[in-house]
Amino acid sequence: MKEIYPIIKDLYYPVDETQGKFYIRQAVRAFLFKDDKFLLIHINGTDKFGKRDHYETPGGGVESGEDFKESLCREIDEETGFKIKNIKEIGKISIEYNLFNRIDVENFYYAEVSGKGEQHLLDYEKELFGSYEWFSIDEALEMYKNKKVTKVGSMIHERDMNALLYLKRFILDASN
Repeated sequence: MKEIYPIIKDLYYPVDETQGKFYIRQAVRAFLFKDDKFLLIHINGTDKFGKRDHYETPGGGVESGEDFKESLCREIDEETGFKIKNIKEIGKISIEYNLFNRIDVENFYYAEVSGKGEQHLLDYEKELFGSYEWFSIDEALEMYKNKKVTKVGSMIHERDMNALLYLKRFILDASN
């Protein structure tokens, strides 16, 4: 995997001294394609970060004993209910979360949707996850550039937009 973009610094939230020292968490995210569009989850609610209203790729933390692709399949199933196939690596982006004293190394993938089941959201996810929506690459890039977001939303949009630009420029264009 290549690095797509350097670490996205958290310029919005103070470091939480009660959390101990910073640690690194491996995470996985995916652009899920179906009919030339891909899925983004609308995050809309309030949590430790404050009011949130932004879009993001589905994914989450790698659990002990999982490899990245196993973790990706589990996270996608939990958050969307979709089954996936033809999983391809894109690259990595790191993002700092001061409120958790954590740096997430986000391992990005793209994959095709191959079936649908039930979502299995955690309680906090039920509070934040709105609908998911399907975007073309250009629609998503336009949304990321123009949707008014605050704090954590701007960090997440920067993360996902950079991964999407890399996907478009170096992977999808190369296959044409």
